Amino acid sequence: ISKKGLINMARVLISAIGTGQRGREYKKAIYKFSNSSKEYETSFVASALCDYLQVDKLYLVGTAKSMWEEVYNYFAIEAQQTPDYEYWQELAEKAESFDVSNYKSGIREEDLEKLNKTIDNYLKNKKAESINEFSSGGSHCFIINYGLNEFELWNNFGIFMRIGEKLHEDDEVYLDITHAFRSISLFNYITLDLIGILKFKKSFKLAGLYYGMLDASRELGYAPVVDLSPYYNLTLWARGAYNFINFGDGYILSELFQEPQLSEYVRNISEIVNINYIADFKSNIDSLNKYLSKDQDFDPVVKYMFPYLLEFTERFKGINSAGKLQLALAEWYFDNKRYAQGYICLVESIITRFLEIYRKKDSSISWIVENREKIKQLIKQYLSEDKKYSYISDDYTNINKIRVNVAHAGYISKNDFNEDIKKANHYLNNVKKYIFDDKLLAEIIQKYPYEMLKGK
Repeated sequence: ISKKGLINMARVLISAIGTGQRGREYKKAIYKFSNSSKEYETSFVASALCDYLQVDKLYLVGTAKSMWEEVYNYFAIEAQQTPDYEYWQELAEKAESFDVSNYKSGIREEDLEKLNKTIDNYLKNKKAESINEFSSGGSHCFIINYGLNEFELWNNFGIFMRIGEKLHEDDEVYLDITHAFRSISLFNYITLDLIGILKFKKSFKLAGLYYGMLDASRELGYAPVVDLSPYYNLTLWARGAYNFINFGDGYILSELFQEPQLSEYVRNISEIVNINYIADFKSNIDSLNKYLSKDQDFDPVVKYMFPYLLEFTERFKGINSAGKLQLALAEWYFDNKRYAQGYICLVESIITRFLEIYRKKDSSISWIVENREKIKQLIKQYLSEDKKYSYISDDYTNINKIRVNVAHAGYISKNDFNEDIKKANHYLNNVKKYIFDDKLLAEIIQKYPYEMLKGK
């Protein structure tokens, strides 16, 4: 249980360690954070971050040649414990023995057990001022390869996935990319996102992505530690925009948007698309379109999203009837391989369009279920028996048969799913061609006036 009182919730810092710039050590630097006046003079930016973020555990990643002995020495002294110099010497010798051609040489992960405990002691007892007295412990050091070939790259991937297995969904995870090979930080950066998808079934959102700008210390007199997490979140923006434009899935975007109203519109559209409530879809699309058209002061990323959001809303702009909206949605669903909802909309567009034409002639005809049943009877009985229009009945029957099969998860008939997918655009084009030909439908309702329709 963390200081926040939540089971399994912890603040976790993932950092990397290299071989040092000179003599297997990092030069001391003064680190400062933009929203704090406190200065941290240390050779390890991870130490400054542990204090600043009040972390529960630290995961360190490095190679078999990284300066693990200096890491141990530093954290032991900072934790007010007497360093074990035999252990220090053992780590130094093993690191020195590393042979790049032999990935089993050098320091092994099991050699770092004492270091893991030392880091936990450091977090709880830094010169009598605990960084985090509620620290849950569990810090760990991981050994990776240089990544010189495919074998080493995939081995490293496995290590980072192991780190992911130690994370919990509610953890606040911070990534430090200051030291070591840039490939380590890049690998960590990418796999965290994959871990979120595989383990938590959602995109992983970093609490912070920190970089200590050591080069800037020559000008500023200190090394600013900047949070680059907005750049990490660009991957979320990209996925969110793609999901919304192509699938109407705006759940990721709705979480990223800081504007409550914009977030609500996008989330509502996502929910409506999933439940297929056409009337609510149209009103929310119109509201979103109107909202996006306003001249407002949005975050930079949001402004770049606008053309793509408008591309989605413009697809349904100006549609002036329920039948046409159902047809447009059926086409959009088919375009994005959501065939079940596409067939549902396509069937309903046929019935709605007939009823719309009858209502043009007599506005007293309502949208009630009984009247939709009359339209079904017109199509299935009257048009089926009429050689001139029987093709309309045939198409409706075939499309509806697929819809019913979809609704019953494929157990009603033995349709071949590949065939039903291939036929989707064929049926869509037929409906466009015949059902949305006002002249043809006007001809049909003149021959079969509303008064003669009986329904079931």
